[in-house]
Amino acid sequence: MSLAPDFEALFRASPYPHMVVNRDLNFVAANDAYLRILGRVGVDLRGQYLFAAFPDNPDDPASTGIGLVRDSILRAFETGQPHTIAFVRYAIARETADGTVFDERYWSTVHTPVAGPDGQTAFVMQNSIEVTELYRFDRDSHVASVAQAPRLAERPDHFYQAQMHEAMMRIVNDERSHLRGLFNQAPGFIAVLSGERHVFEMVNQAYYQLVGHRELIGKPVWQALPEVSGQGYDALLDGVYSTGEPFVGRNLKVQLQPVPNGPLIERFIDVLYQPMKNKEGRVSGIFVQGHDVTDAHTAQLAEMESAERLSEGMNAAQMMVWDWEIGTRKMVFSDNAQLVLGRSEGNIDVISESIHPEDAARLRSERERAIAECGGYREIVRFRRPDDGRMLWLDIRGKVRCDAEGKPFSVRGVTLDVTDRIRAEEDLRDAHRRKDEFLAMLAHELRNPLAPISSAAQLLRHVRHSEQRLAEITDIIIRQVGHITGLVDDLIDVSRVTRGLISTEQQPQDLHRIIGDALEQVRPLMLTRRHQLSVELPANPVRIMGDQKRVVQVLTNLLGNAAKYTPEGGIIDLSMQYDDTHVHLRLRDNGIGIEPDLLPRVFDLFTQGERSADRAQGGLGVGLAVVKSLAELHGGQVSAASEGRGKGSTFTLTLPLLCAGPELAALPVEADVPGPQRPMRIMVVDDNPDAACMLSMLLEQSGYSVSTENTPEAALARVAVEAPDVCLLDIGLPGMDGYQLARALRALPGMEGATLIAITGYGQEQDRRKTAEAGFQHHLVKPVDSAELGALLQGLAAARWEAVPV
Repeated sequence: MSLAPDFEALFRASPYPHMVVNRDLNFVAANDAYLRILGRVGVDLRGQYLFAAFPDNPDDPASTGIGLVRDSILRAFETGQPHTIAFVRYAIARETADGTVFDERYWSTVHTPVAGPDGQTAFVMQNSIEVTELYRFDRDSHVASVAQAPRLAERPDHFYQAQMHEAMMRIVNDERSHLRGLFNQAPGFIAVLSGERHVFEMVNQAYYQLVGHRELIGKPVWQALPEVSGQGYDALLDGVYSTGEPFVGRNLKVQLQPVPNGPLIERFIDVLYQPMKNKEGRVSGIFVQGHDVTDAHTAQLAEMESAERLSEGMNAAQMMVWDWEIGTRKMVFSDNAQLVLGRSEGNIDVISESIHPEDAARLRSERERAIAECGGYREIVRFRRPDDGRMLWLDIRGKVRCDAEGKPFSVRGVTLDVTDRIRAEEDLRDAHRRKDEFLAMLAHELRNPLAPISSAAQLLRHVRHSEQRLAEITDIIIRQVGHITGLVDDLIDVSRVTRGLISTEQQPQDLHRIIGDALEQVRPLMLTRRHQLSVELPANPVRIMGDQKRVVQVLTNLLGNAAKYTPEGGIIDLSMQYDDTHVHLRLRDNGIGIEPDLLPRVFDLFTQGERSADRAQGGLGVGLAVVKSLAELHGGQVSAASEGRGKGSTFTLTLPLLCAGPELAALPVEADVPGPQRPMRIMVVDDNPDAACMLSMLLEQSGYSVSTENTPEAALARVAVEAPDVCLLDIGLPGMDGYQLARALRALPGMEGATLIAITGYGQEQDRRKTAEAGFQHHLVKPVDSAELGALLQGLAAARWEAVPV
C-alpha cells in the first residue's frame, strides 16, 4: 500500500484558495475554494489568461491591482523565490440584472514558484487571503454589521426585546471573533494606529514576534518603540496621515530592541501604511501591514556575494560559463564572455568560425560523440579573438543535458583561457630541449681536449722522445688544459650570473685600453682564421665607469664569436661612437648570420644556431647570456641584428659614458715587476701526491726552493724546522682542512710575515672571503695558471728584495 500523498487531491480539497499559472500567465489549475471566493464555482479556467478571466475595475483610474499581481508573479518566475504582496486592492466582477458590477475587495497574496521536470521554474502557485472585512473594520462597522442582521418582527413584550438584544450581541461577538481570528492568523505583521499620534489600537501576534513582547496598546509609536525614533518611520507615518496617500516600502532596514536592555537587532521589512478614513472622509488612523523579509534579504545578499565571488574568481581564472540549446544552436554566455572570448553573444556556428580549422573538426567530433552518448567532452583548441585578433588557447569542457526520455536538449559547459599555461609548458619543453642540447655540447667539448691529453700522456709513458718532441707534447697538454679551464670558467660565470652573485669593482676605465686588451686576447684566433679586422675609434680618450676585467670579458666574447662564426678570410669591423650620455660599440661581420627564429633568443642560456656535425666553432652556448648580464650589470645593454642565414651579424654594446675629450689625461700604467733576486722558500701542501709533485717541479724549474708535504701534520712539523717564505695550501685536506692549517701556521713563530696562498677548486666570492678570513693573502683556482702563479711569486720576490736593507 502506497503512503505517498495525493497532492492534486490535497490541492483541490484545501479550504484555502489556490491557483496555478504558467509563464504565459494562463491558468493551469484552480481549486474550488479559489473559484468559490471569486464567484466562479463550476467554471473551468484552464488555458484562460489570468487578467482576462479576472480584469480589474476599468472605471477605477487609481486601480493598481493588475500591475502589482503581474509584477509579483513575474518576480517569482525570475528569482525562483516566493514573493508576497502584503496588501493589494483588486476588484472582483459580479454579474447582476443591471450588468457587471465590480466589488472592491482587499487581499494578502503569496506567489510561490513551482519547478518543472528540468528543475527550472515552470509554474507559480497563488495563495490568497481576503482581508476586506479586516480592512473595513472599525467601531462603527460593528454597529453597521448589526444593523444588517436579519430583522425580527417587532413585539411589544419585554421578553422578546431581550431575546432580540441577545441575538444582536451574539452576532456582534461572532463577527468580532471571526475578524480577530483573521487578524491574528494573517500571514504578516498587522497593526492599527489611531490618531495623529499613531497610538497602537490593535496588534497581531506576528507584530509582537517582530518587535518583541512589550506593552504596545494605548501607546504612541515613539513611546512604545523608542529605538525606532530617528530611523525615518515617524516621518513616513506623519506623511501618510497628513496626505491620505498610502506608502509601500520594500526591503526597509529597521533596528529593533526585542529584548529589554538588549542589543539592537537589524531587520528588513516589506511594509504598507494604508490611511483609514472615518465617515466624514478624514484620515482617522493608519492600517499597518507587512512582512519580515530579513531571511530573504540575507539570502539575497549571500547570493549576491556568492555571485560576486564567483564572478571575480571566474575573471581571475579567465573562465566563463555557457549554455548551448541544441535545437536552436543558440548559446547563452556568462557576463564575462567579452573578457574571455572577445564577444558577448553568438551561436555555435559563429563561435566555431573563430576556432582553428584543425581543432574545430576535432571539437565537433567529440561534441557529436558526447551528444550521442548523453555524456561529456573536453578539448583544448586554438581560438582567434574577433575583437583584437589575438590567438588564444582555450580549454573547452561540456556536459550534455538530457530529458527524462534520454533525449539531449542542451549542453552546459565552461571555457578556460589556458594560453599562459600552454606557453609556459612550451617554454619548459624548450628549456628542457636546450638543456639536453647543452649537456650534449658539454660532453662533446670536454671530450675534444681530453682526447689529445690522453694521447700525450700515453706517449710520455711508453715512448722515449727528444726534447723538441717533449716540448710539442707539453704544449698540446697546456693548450688543451687551457681549453678545458675556459669551459669550466664559462660554466662558473654563467652560474654566478644567473644567481646574481657577480660583483664588480667599478672604476673609471679608458675604453681604448679595454678594447686593446680584448683584441690582444682574440688576435691569435683572428690570425689563424686569416680575418681582415678593421677598428675605427675616436682619436680622443673615452672613459666609462666599470670593471676592467668584466668589460674586457664582454668584448672578448663578442669578438671571439665574430671570429668563430665568420668563414676564414672574413671581414670584421669594430667601431665606436658616443653621444652625451652613452658610448656605442658596434661589431659587424660577414659571417654565417643568425636565423630569424633564433634572433629573439640569441642571448638566452644554452642557445646556439644549427651547427655542422664536426662542430668546428665549438662553445657551450652560454657566452652571450653572460655578455647580456654583464652589460646590464654596468647599466648598459647589448643587442643583435641579422638579415638571416649567410648575411652576417651586427652586435651593439651600449654603456653609460663617464666622460670623453682630448683634454683627458692618460690613465696610469703599472710598471713592470722585476724578477726574483734570490730563491724563495716555498712549501707546497696537497694530499694529492701527483698534483703536489707536478707543482713542485714547476716551481723548482723557476728557481725557487721548494718543499712538498701531503698532510697538515707533516706541514706543521716542516715549519718547526724551517719556516718558508710562501705556503701554497690545498683547502680540501684530510682531518685538518686548509683553513685550519692556515690559522695553525700563522700562530707558529717565524710565520708572521709568511705569504699564504690558497689553492682550491672553488672560486666564488664567498669562497674568497672564507680564505681571507682564515689568513690567506691570495686565492688561486684549480687548475692553477702557471703564468698567473709565476707573476704572483715574482711580485712577492721583488717585494722581499726591496725590503732587505742595503
